[in-house]
Formats: sequence, C-alpha cells, structure tokens
Amino acid sequence: MTTALIVIIFVAMCVLMYTKKLSAMFALPLMAFFIALVCGIPFTDAAEGDPGILTLLFVNGPLRLGSSMIMMIFGAILAQYVKTTGIAQALVRKVSELAGDRPLILGIAFMVVLSLLFTTLGGLGSIIMVGSIVLPIMTSVGISGLTAGCILILSSSVGGIFNLTNWGLYTDAMGLTNEQIMGYAIPLGVIFAIIALAFVVIEVKFGGKLFGKKKKLSWAAPDTSAIEEPARKVNIFAMLTPLIPLVMVLGLKTDIVTGFVVAIIYCMLTTINKNSLKELTKSVTQGISDSAGAIFLLIGIGMLLLVVMDARVTAHIGPQLAAILPSSGILFVVFFSVLAPLALYRGPLNVWGLGLGIGAVMMATGKMSGLALMAALMATGQLQGVCDPTNTGNVWTAAYTGSDVNDILRKMLPYIWGGAVVGLIVAAFMYF
Repeated sequence: MTTALIVIIFVAMCVLMYTKKLSAMFALPLMAFFIALVCGIPFTDAAEGDPGILTLLFVNGPLRLGSSMIMMIFGAILAQYVKTTGIAQALVRKVSELAGDRPLILGIAFMVVLSLLFTTLGGLGSIIMVGSIVLPIMTSVGISGLTAGCILILSSSVGGIFNLTNWGLYTDAMGLTNEQIMGYAIPLGVIFAIIALAFVVIEVKFGGKLFGKKKKLSWAAPDTSAIEEPARKVNIFAMLTPLIPLVMVLGLKTDIVTGFVVAIIYCMLTTINKNSLKELTKSVTQGISDSAGAIFLLIGIGMLLLVVMDARVTAHIGPQLAAILPSSGILFVVFFSVLAPLALYRGPLNVWGLGLGIGAVMMATGKMSGLALMAALMATGQLQGVCDPTNTGNVWTAAYTGSDVNDILRKMLPYIWGGAVVGLIVAAFMYF
C-alpha cells in the first residue's frame, strides 16, 4: 500500500509539473514531504536518532547540495563577467567576420564557438544575449529561423556537457570525482559534437533532406548591426577565458570553485580598465540574481534526495525498483533508450526535476553503480537540454525566430535521441 501511494505521489507531481500547474521549485519539496509522510517518518527526530520530517526538509535538506550551490553561484558570476566584458560578443563578431556570407561555414563556425562559450555560460540570460546576436546573422545568410534556433540550443547543450557547474550535481549526489565524470563527458561530448555538425550540414546544406531535391538558399549580406554594441575591443588572451576553468580543473586538478575564481581573476586582468571593479561588482550581483531560481530548485532537490535515500523510504521502494533495473550492458542500453523521453517535461530522468532523486534510489539498491547512473542521466539528459518545450531557453528562441516551441522538439528529437542511444552504448562498454 505504501509503495502504491509513493507512486501516486510521483505521478501526481509529474502531472502538475507537466501541465504547468506547479513549478518544480515547489513540486519537489512537496513530493519529499508527502513521501516522508506516507512512509511513517515522524515530524520530529526519533529517540534512536533518526531524523524527522522537519530535520530532513528544513535542516539537512537545504544543505544537501550546498557545494553545488556554491559552484553555481561562482559559475554564474563568471558567465555574467564574460558577457559584461564583451568577450562573448567579441568571439561571435570574429566568427561572423571570418565566415562571411557562406551559410554552411557560418553555421559550423557558430556551432563550434558557441559550444565553447556554453562551457562557461548558462541560463536564459546567456541564451538571450548570444541568441540576439547570432540568430539575425544566421538568418541573414539564408539559414531558416528554426534551424538557426536549433543550432543555438544544440550548441548550448554540447557545451553544457563540459560545463563544470553541471558536474557539481553528480559529485554531490553520487559521490563521483571530476576525473570520473570527465571520463564519460569526453566521449559523450564527442558524440554530440558529431551530431551537431551533422545537423548543420544536413539542415543548412541539404535543407533537411539528404536525398531528393536540394533546398536552394538565398541570402543578403550579413547583418552585423546586432553585434556593434558594445563596441569594445577584446584581446585574444581575454577570449581564452572560457577555457580557463577547464584547464584548471581537468589539467591542474583543482576543485571547480577554484577554477571559476581563477577564471574570474584572469578575465579581470586581461580586460582591465578604469571600470573593471564596477564590472566585476555588477557581475557578482547579477550572477547571484541569475542563479537564485536554480539555487531554490537545488534546495528542493536536496530535500527530495534526503527523503528518498532514507532507509525508511528505500525499504518500501527499493525492492520493487531493484527488480526492474537492468543488470547487464545490453539491458542497460535498452532500458534507458526506451525511457529516454522521460527526461522531458521535468520527468523522472531529468536531473533538474526528479532525476537525481530517482538516481539516488537506484544507486541505493546496489544494483547499479553511481558511474552507470551518471552516464544514463547525462546521456538521456541531452533530450531535456535540447528538446524540452518547458525550457525557458527554447521558449525564448522559438518566439524570437517565429517558430513554435514544439517545432524545435520535432526537429531535434531524432538527432538527440539517436545520440543518447549511442552514448548509452558507450556507457555500457565502460561500466558493465
């Protein structure tokens, strides 16, 4: 009976999130509360030392992903600083100048450079800032608005694979190291980089059709007016700023926050001027503001993690979940390939929804390793990052390009689902 009630709670909250009746920020804490309640956890701490609902939700829960929150804050500050100092705009401007009026070259160049930028940038503000620059340029040379929007979103997801802020979720929730995450992020990043390039070639050069009559593109001279402001010169050393965190963490083996701090200092030194302190101050305040919503979401995820990992909860759902989890590489690929769309609409495979909670329960069964679960969530998570109509970045991009948000889903789903399957096959060879 208790297991059935837990399933009902999960489904009810999924429906509320799917129908946008309740945001994930509130749905996850409520889910944690109701699951704890139906599993018989008392409100106050038990005499034998087991924490009660109040301790799980309001004392330990908000701190469960505390290090991830700090990583997110410093990552957001760096992202804002890269925008404020004009580095992102300068990189886009340079690409536009080099590619000229060649649609295919321009599309590929933007895919590569934007992917690099999004290893550091993140959030709706970055999508709007970069998109308002690159989308008019791409459409001016004959690339359709829908395709241009998909290039923007796809590059944000490819870069996001190497965005160290995202790694913090796996290090916190699953106890993995940066080196372990990197071991899978590199092959997955290569897979989706190839898919991204294939998308640009198929959609831009062949008009979405490899066979049959090719679509003829017509274009005018590139409109560079969108990238005139800010009219600020940025030197080549400053343009290397997005690479600094990766070099620090992956090359010099520092922790992620240190990588972000060094990158912020490097950015300041390479763009120094009389307003540098004002720009840094603005980046700090705006970066914290930008990350506020995500931090509150992490608090909710932390509450849910503590509840679903509690022995009094896993005793009810652990055995049933263990019975259906894959025990071999082949079953792992089939299981998560079929269920990959559950990463959409804040579903149970979405790390920014239920994913980490579900993953924690799966790991608690002892049937799957943290590495395998990380790989499954990271691979299927690309569907959420690129295709999910509830993403604010997708909504803005669709509106800006005059498309429907579901057109992006239909256009990208075959590419991304296929890439996720390949990523799962690689994970099966690595972890089984």
